[in-house]
Amino acid sequence: MRRNVLSLAAVAICFAMQGFAQSARPGSPLIGILPSHTHARPVPPNREHTPEVTFDASNLGSPLVLDKGWRVGITANAAAASPDFDDSAWAVRDAQDAFADVPDEDHPADAPGHDDQHGPPPPGHSKPFVWFRLHVNLAPGHGPLVLLVELPVPENASMSITSSGPGVDVFGNGRQLQPQGPHGDAPQHYQQISRIYPLNVPANETSLVLVLRTVYIPFGYSAYTSFFTGRTFHLGHREDLDHRLELWSTHSLFQRIPRVVNSVLLVVLSLFLLALYFTQKGHVEYLWLALHELVQAPIGFIELAGSSARMDTLWYAATVLQLVVLSAYLYFEFLVAFLDLRRHWILKKVRYPIKALRYTSPVLLGVGPVLLLVGHSSFVGILLAIIFLLAFFWLLGWVIFVFLTLIFATIRRNFEAGLLLIPLVLSIVGIAEPIFTAGMSAMGTRTNTSPLTLYAGPIPIHFTSIADFTSLLAIVIIIFGRFLRVQRDQERVSSELAAARSVQELMIPQERVNTPGFEVDSVYDPANEVGGDFFHVQPTEDGGLLVIIGDVAGKGLKAAMNVSMIMGGLRRTPERSPARILESLNRVLTGSESFTTCQVAWFGADGEVVLANAGHLPPYINSQEVSIPGGLPLGVLPDVSYDEVRLYLHPGDRMLLMSDGVVEARQPSGELFGFDRVHNLSGQTAFYIADAAKAFGQEDDITILTIRRLAQAMAA
Repeated sequence: MRRNVLSLAAVAICFAMQGFAQSARPGSPLIGILPSHTHARPVPPNREHTPEVTFDASNLGSPLVLDKGWRVGITANAAAASPDFDDSAWAVRDAQDAFADVPDEDHPADAPGHDDQHGPPPPGHSKPFVWFRLHVNLAPGHGPLVLLVELPVPENASMSITSSGPGVDVFGNGRQLQPQGPHGDAPQHYQQISRIYPLNVPANETSLVLVLRTVYIPFGYSAYTSFFTGRTFHLGHREDLDHRLELWSTHSLFQRIPRVVNSVLLVVLSLFLLALYFTQKGHVEYLWLALHELVQAPIGFIELAGSSARMDTLWYAATVLQLVVLSAYLYFEFLVAFLDLRRHWILKKVRYPIKALRYTSPVLLGVGPVLLLVGHSSFVGILLAIIFLLAFFWLLGWVIFVFLTLIFATIRRNFEAGLLLIPLVLSIVGIAEPIFTAGMSAMGTRTNTSPLTLYAGPIPIHFTSIADFTSLLAIVIIIFGRFLRVQRDQERVSSELAAARSVQELMIPQERVNTPGFEVDSVYDPANEVGGDFFHVQPTEDGGLLVIIGDVAGKGLKAAMNVSMIMGGLRRTPERSPARILESLNRVLTGSESFTTCQVAWFGADGEVVLANAGHLPPYINSQEVSIPGGLPLGVLPDVSYDEVRLYLHPGDRMLLMSDGVVEARQPSGELFGFDRVHNLSGQTAFYIADAAKAFGQEDDITILTIRRLAQAMAA
């Protein structure tokens, strides 16, 4: 199973954190409207200013990194975006991975009744923002300038695990700037990417006040004190920063290449598994695994679209989460079929967990759709919490079930289960490592590169990708091993069937037997490599003829072995009475877990015919059906007696004996050949009747015998 399923709980938590920050981020509808009492604070005329901290860009020849002299303040005052705003009392911070706290301007620590500067604002007061202001000196005639807000490349390549924190609004000389790039008009609805902001500063202006506004998060993940950990600000000319942005985009694409390659391989593997299923329909595990891989395959492409801000964050999260939970269920069904748990040694132990996971799985279908309805009503929020809680417990049960099942199967020396367990263990390591890395980033470090990452040139191969490729390799090894095993089994069965057919050919006449006084035609056409029909033609010492025809229930090797037993019994019995022969064969076949229909006919040289029947089809004489007692098939009961019927054949008369494969020939529409067609064709030769039944649609073995009394028999 891919790491996507195992990390679903972590992904949901991270997305919730990111979604909360996004819902309150600057520029969102909830934050854009400020109270009417908010206004610019004029500079007192007699106030003594502290020296203004500025960033000198007068000698701008190449892009500058704006990493010094930022004034930081916490306030709900929207006038902080104005270039004339008095920020002289604000703390000055450099763009470091972690900087010291700054006081809340609206709620200073020494204010009466306010002991915690990070406490909640009073009732009715606006939520404060964190503002970052930088005064930049520009050279005259500087030309068009742009600002590049560069984010770290998400090297963990994992959904919603990022060190960038909540979004940021950018103001230049009091004007809010709109970023360029995909969906720059509404960047808050998409994942954060590096973007260029045109500053539109006239060439004759030599002063620029950059103002950044973001949500005030006092501590923990994405705290404002680690604001610069996830962003680097570059000031320069368009062509230079366009080139830098292109390098960032290329680097981001390289990060996603292993996931995209994995998705392509999943599609190829799923198509191969579907082909295996349709060629070996008894192996339903191939179908479940193919569906699992097909559901997993789009995730890599969706992640690429989401990480490049080309897919709405909410749709991105809902789609990925829905595919992940669906793939979890499909993997569960694959495991049940793969290890044959319903009939295996641990049936009693896993029966109830299997039912519980299967019957509660419909809750997974609501994860994505309900997430898309967030914000429409309070009821949707309650429903989302319930569904996510149920899905979390379902996935927790899934993890326990999958791991325990594979571990127990591996202990019992199931090599294939052990192969499936390896990528799962690697996935746990791959999940824990980026979470740990993100935690280090939240603590104020810039250690975003995984120590477990390998590099193939510029393309990083993260440990999660190694786990994915290991899983693919394990599946390929398992399929290849099963294919070899099935091929060996088929070769063994084919050799056994070939041997059985050779034995059967020795027992069933392949050439016309010399039958003085009678003309015998025979057709034997098995439906499979070996058949369950048999016949025996033997002249007797008194000038007569003994004919036996029968049909063993079933097909294939087992039926062929029963035919061998019957033919061996016929050669050993000295009986010539049809009834006695049937009774002797019945004793041979009793206990064979099958039954056999049989008909024995003795033709005397004078034309007399004695028939005994054990559940076989009645014969035809000159196109007329002969009514004879049915009798019980052979092998059903140990002591059975059979009745004999005596008939007479005139010279030239012909008797037709056949197996039920003729009557039961069936067209694709379901129509049977039937007794009416047999009656109409009963005057034809055995070969003609057999060809007609086969052309109609053979489904069972076809055996036809015609015995015609010759005129020379009267002279004898």
